[in-house]
Amino acid sequence: MADVLVSDTGRTTKEGLEGTLERLCKFLAVAGGVTLTVMAFMSLASIAGRTLFDKALLGDYELVQIFSAVAVGMTLPYCHWVGGHVIVDFFTANAKPSTNGLLDGISNALLSLVSAIMAWRLTVGLIDLRGSEDASMLLNIPTWWGYVPLVPSFALLAVTGLFQAVQNFKKVGAA
Repeated sequence: MADVLVSDTGRTTKEGLEGTLERLCKFLAVAGGVTLTVMAFMSLASIAGRTLFDKALLGDYELVQIFSAVAVGMTLPYCHWVGGHVIVDFFTANAKPSTNGLLDGISNALLSLVSAIMAWRLTVGLIDLRGSEDASMLLNIPTWWGYVPLVPSFALLAVTGLFQAVQNFKKVGAA
């Protein structure tokens, strides 16, 4: 693991790759939270407009679809970084720590591989949609715009998965 520094304020910060990955994951998670907040206020305005003035925001469903996908994608790296994914340990609850470390390493490596494939395919889709000038029906928003934040999100998820796989395998080797 990376070195940990303690600042004058008593806060700890991590250095090196680990610290950089953590900061990037947090940044994307905050951006995902801001996206959800914007979406919530937009939905509120649309519902209020529909209820009070019989006029909703045009394309609110399109925007909710795009914002939802973007927000979820942007929060995945941080969720994985802090161990927020659901783990079913029914069969491994009483296993040796080295066995659990090995299985965790394998699962992190698989997550990394799948996330890298997703980032690659999202990039291909982004390029294809941009070239075909595909757009949403009501607002005519270019569809590829929704893919832009997803590519780095899945790429970061791949890197965090790989980092954690290496850490797991190091623990197994040291045991």
